[in-house]
Amino acid sequence: MTTKIGAHRSRARWALVAVLAAALGLLIWSLRAPRVPEPVQAARKAGAPEAPPPGARRAAGVTAARTRAPAADPEPAPIIDGVEVEKPEVCAGEENLITVRSHTTNGTDEYLHTVIGRHTGSRVPLRIWPDQDGSYEMPTISVFGRNNVVRQVEVPRYKVNDCKPERIVAITQRLLPNTAAEYELTARILDVGVKDDPHARPFKPASYAWVFDDGESESTRAPFVTHSYERRPQTTLVSEFLIRVEVRGEAGEKLTGRALLQIPNIVFQNLTERGIVTLMATPTPRFPRQDGDGVVRQAFRLWHHGDAPVRIDSVSAVRHYMSARDSSPREEVSLGLVEIPPGQGVDVEVSFDAVSEPDVFTITYFLEGETAEGGAARGTFSLMKPPPMPTRESSIPVTEPVLLAKIKRARELLAREFVTDEDIWRLEREGKMADLDGSPPRTREGDGPP
Repeated sequence: MTTKIGAHRSRARWALVAVLAAALGLLIWSLRAPRVPEPVQAARKAGAPEAPPPGARRAAGVTAARTRAPAADPEPAPIIDGVEVEKPEVCAGEENLITVRSHTTNGTDEYLHTVIGRHTGSRVPLRIWPDQDGSYEMPTISVFGRNNVVRQVEVPRYKVNDCKPERIVAITQRLLPNTAAEYELTARILDVGVKDDPHARPFKPASYAWVFDDGESESTRAPFVTHSYERRPQTTLVSEFLIRVEVRGEAGEKLTGRALLQIPNIVFQNLTERGIVTLMATPTPRFPRQDGDGVVRQAFRLWHHGDAPVRIDSVSAVRHYMSARDSSPREEVSLGLVEIPPGQGVDVEVSFDAVSEPDVFTITYFLEGETAEGGAARGTFSLMKPPPMPTRESSIPVTEPVLLAKIKRARELLAREFVTDEDIWRLEREGKMADLDGSPPRTREGDGPP
């Protein structure tokens, strides 16, 4: 078997290395930036403290004891102005949009963040699946303010009938590697009530109309789309986007699905809590390339959310090595930067010679500057050495006939010498592999029914 066909197996082993390297720059910055506030439940009544519900605890990722409001000057708990329930009754598993309106009494509304049951966000398409005896509980709503004080109420009770919708549309989301906020959104049609109806007509999707809740929309023929929220305004602790997709079938029928995407705003935290303007770096392309001369190159667009230019005072770099625990001392370098203008920013290109520096794994750059108002500005980004191209010696030949046919099909469709498992998986979801084995598109772990 030729190396070209079996190459994606070798590249899979390097995928982990690539992800670790891409995460290295983010890790360094996370050590410099504050953590996203973690919900901690305040007392529902004076003198009666309670532990946060499981949903809030999972949303925060820590226990309530981790963070507490200052005892000497406690923050007032947010005020819940109202809870809107979209429908008075639904079938089991049917969406019902829950919207929470709240405010603070101390003018810190930008710190408000909400958890509804196990879902983060103030607008949640809630699904309730009753127990076998038909009973069900309404989730708890937790609204957090600054320093994680909380106010709690239950979702107003609505009726969940003993019925099932024929089909539901579930939207899953995945942050793409090496991006700040570019997401892949996937719509999956789940047969719920149809499974119990032998006479139900099949639903064949023909198009998907996406609404991203940031003023943009897009139509696709495939059940997935990518969208960037990188340029979202970061004026609050978190940004919320209620994503909606309308799926039209070949016979004209229509299904809809919604999902809430909540994104932490580190830029907001750095500015309000530390007085630092964050300098952003967007790589183009998303992954670095090593040319035939052995030089690793990648371009980065440097930008910020401010309205005035940021002057760059210094740029330094640290080299990290594959064969050593310690990195090199930080050294001053030049990127030819004087300032970063507002808006689209400025493009820079960085590189290093992987032939003369074979042990270099990644180079991390640190930028420091000053805003027009005299405030501090900081940012960081990393150039990673890509994994080596696969060879016959480093590859495992593919012998399974169906997978072999899919690899050949992917190479033809993408017009590339090498393809990866990610390429094949994407083409499967587009339906371009269905004739090879007759099976439905593969799903990943965690993509099952809610």
